[in-house]
Amino acid sequence: MRKLFNGYHNFIRLLIFPLFFLTVFGSIRAEQLDLTFLSHWFFSVIIFLAVVVATLYYFRDKSTIFFSYVYKILLKHITLVVCASMIVVAALQIIILLNTRTPIGWDVGAVMKAVIRPKSGAEYVSINPNNLFLISIYHGIYQLFLSHGSSLAATWLFFQIVTAIELDFSVICIVFFTYKVFNRKVALNTYLLFFFLFVLTPYIQTPYSDIAVLVPISLGMLCFAGLETTVHTYLKVLFAVLIGFLFVIVYEIKPSGLILLVAWTIDALTRELLNNDNSRKKVNLILVLFVVLSFAGGQNIATKLIETHSPIPVVKDRGLPWQHFVLIGMTGNGGYNSPIRHTTLDFVTTKKMAQYSSQQISKRLNTLGFVSYLQFLAGKQIRNTDRGDFSWGQEGIPQPPFNRTKGSLQDRIRSVYLIGGRHQADMSFYYQVVWLLALVGILLSLVKVNPVKDKWVSILILSMLGAFLYLLLFEGGRSRYLIQYLPTLMPLSAWGWYVNTEKNIEN
Repeated sequence: MRKLFNGYHNFIRLLIFPLFFLTVFGSIRAEQLDLTFLSHWFFSVIIFLAVVVATLYYFRDKSTIFFSYVYKILLKHITLVVCASMIVVAALQIIILLNTRTPIGWDVGAVMKAVIRPKSGAEYVSINPNNLFLISIYHGIYQLFLSHGSSLAATWLFFQIVTAIELDFSVICIVFFTYKVFNRKVALNTYLLFFFLFVLTPYIQTPYSDIAVLVPISLGMLCFAGLETTVHTYLKVLFAVLIGFLFVIVYEIKPSGLILLVAWTIDALTRELLNNDNSRKKVNLILVLFVVLSFAGGQNIATKLIETHSPIPVVKDRGLPWQHFVLIGMTGNGGYNSPIRHTTLDFVTTKKMAQYSSQQISKRLNTLGFVSYLQFLAGKQIRNTDRGDFSWGQEGIPQPPFNRTKGSLQDRIRSVYLIGGRHQADMSFYYQVVWLLALVGILLSLVKVNPVKDKWVSILILSMLGAFLYLLLFEGGRSRYLIQYLPTLMPLSAWGWYVNTEKNIEN
């Protein structure tokens, strides 16, 4: 059984290392690191920081002692550090949103239009039924907190603040998960990665599924932590049921977010190959069964509730089939393809669209051939994962702000956070550097993981592999889709940095 278990994990390594190499390779050569795109002011800051880093390296013995001391203080007061800094982050997020005051195009704009006027979203939701659940929830919030006379600008601002709250809440939950499943150091590392990479992301301006799905995922991770740590059987059953129900919500908001649950299930089943305790094995398998059954039952209930209580009249048999997203995922750059979408929609019914897409998939595979398709996938893997700003500004048409720019503060914020702002390249450079540091941590995890001892690291690695494969198979072509997988990627990177630096910190 151990040979079978080891063979399974060797197979995962065989898949994950080439894909991750492409991610690192693409991130290093990304145009976001091109210094010629930067403003003169930011380039001066980089020169100054380079001098500081060189000085610290020259005095590396003393600087290591200093940073280790600071890290220990942060570690000792981690609760205070997280709470205080998140208050500051929340204030900065509100300042940013109050000064950007800009709507967003593409699907985000369509979702917001349907939230405000549900009947106007009938065509959009009929074609994209995957967004129906989120629109229904947001419409309920809209009715609860806003009046129908609220201005469009006020409505957008409200839901952008809701998005920031969703992000902040999710980060706190994920940090607590890492604290319970790993330890205090991994929790602090996870928080620092989120803090420098994503809490002030321009995506707080987008009330959409990318960030909304982080809420049920992070709550599900808390339940996983409860399942791992509690000793009471009835609590284990409760957490298992909650996990199933929470991932129903994940599925309804963003189906691809299910990958963490799938990874946990596969790991739980394969790990039983090493379990010689029959009674314990029986309990573990029953818990997995509870998770699966609660998800299946919850999915059935959710489907009926959406059908009966949705504020939007949906035309059945009009939704784009999954084959369509496979087709566009293997055409062009592997991302959104307007001509294919319009041609597919001409077939009117879901069944006919599926047949057309399947025929085109076969033609595309025959045209490419095996080697060319592998080459296409290699390029797509790079495009899927290479940008630390998560492809901000790559989609849609930039929208004008609701009001004119007034004052130097608003001008500076808009120059960074609006699509096409004169300092957008500066922000992208910064995030790219942090993204590379996060990738280094993930690489350390891949190298240092012990599949037998490091259960949750193995689950996170399998989840990352699932994310890579999903984005290769379906629509991708840009790294925005990685946002939903940050609850997997950040703890994985944090653990890698932890195991690599633990001895130095203790010394």
